[in-house]
Amino acid sequence: MKAALFLKRHWGGLVVVLLLVGGLVFLWKTQEGRLDRESILAYGMSLPPVVIVIAFFLLPLIGFPVSVLLVLIGLRFGVGWGMVLVTVGMLFHHLVVFAISRSWLREKMERRIASFGHRIPRIEERHRFWFTTIFASIHGPPYAAKLYLLALTNLPFRYYCGIGVPVYAGFSLIPVGAGKAITDLNAMTVGLILLGTVALFFLAHWLKRRYSTGVAPSDGTRSAKTGNHGQ
Repeated sequence: MKAALFLKRHWGGLVVVLLLVGGLVFLWKTQEGRLDRESILAYGMSLPPVVIVIAFFLLPLIGFPVSVLLVLIGLRFGVGWGMVLVTVGMLFHHLVVFAISRSWLREKMERRIASFGHRIPRIEERHRFWFTTIFASIHGPPYAAKLYLLALTNLPFRYYCGIGVPVYAGFSLIPVGAGKAITDLNAMTVGLILLGTVALFFLAHWLKRRYSTGVAPSDGTRSAKTGNHGQ
């Protein structure tokens, strides 16, 4: 029963994982002998820095997977300058999305969400800190979806940006570090990245279980669902 329930809840994620594994196997078989650390490094380093910066500032706003760009940033800029770029870029994302959510487009987005039978919930003031922290930390919904959905609530900008940017930037350290690890691949670096990934996953899971019952919408409305896709 537990296995069936798990499959029912996470079938979308499992499909994505299977497709990813299948794609990697296909790539390995077709590119065997040509796809190695040197070729990956050469491709990443061949991309002009300005192209990567512009892509990171703009593409996540329209739903492009942010994790791909984070790895490229780590590969091209390293961890130090890479994290500076990521933090500034994510601050830009929050400013733009918050402005959009307060513009004439808000009504159109709300109508779109309502067409699926959902409404954007109101968040009680005493729940705002933990709600924002948990929502930004949970793994599953795409980065862009979380940005827009949270901006459409009644959350003040100081919570939306002041909590969202540090949380997203903190979780970005892993893919940025992974990009840097390609240039300096060793067992210790890979091990630290894996341990960090596992630690952040369990932290997000613990936060969700610990505080989810205390941050439910206060008006009884159904909150907007988010897809079960990676960042």
